[in-house]
Amino acid sequence: MRAKVLLALCLLLVAACGGGGGAEPVGGTIDVTAQDYEFEGIPELVAPGAEFTLTNASEGEVHEMIVIGIPAGENRTLEELLELPEEETADFPFQGVLVALPGDEAVSPETGESSITVSEPGRYAVLCFIPQGADPAVVEEAMTSGEASEGPPDMGDGTPHAFLGMATEFTVEG
Repeated sequence: MRAKVLLALCLLLVAACGGGGGAEPVGGTIDVTAQDYEFEGIPELVAPGAEFTLTNASEGEVHEMIVIGIPAGENRTLEELLELPEEETADFPFQGVLVALPGDEAVSPETGESSITVSEPGRYAVLCFIPQGADPAVVEEAMTSGEASEGPPDMGDGTPHAFLGMATEFTVEG
């Protein structure tokens, strides 16, 4: 009898702590905050169709949130992938980018949208490649000029934020 009571208590504790089934994927809108130099609010598991938004809580740094898919079968860590030459990751599926000036909400410089939606199951990376110390006025001018450019504006040669800690990943499941 005592063994049955202990077993029942253990099962109740496991159920109360969420054990046994693992975490559920997060869906809907996922509000991400960019700090110097990390992303806050990105869950490990995300449901298909989730939308990511970004707020920049920094007082001086511009931040971006680039979301790219990591191809199936790619087993290297995010740190190892960051060390690869750009041409080796050029075919990773681009999902979108949001850019936010200090203390502001982010928008896509490409589409004007304020979120990035992920739909396909798999592994994804979230990165910020804005260089440390980039001038917010330069970024704002590039985003509001309305002129097509051949690439990103010259933001200086500071260390990209991804190499200072603004690199994380999540998995879409469900």
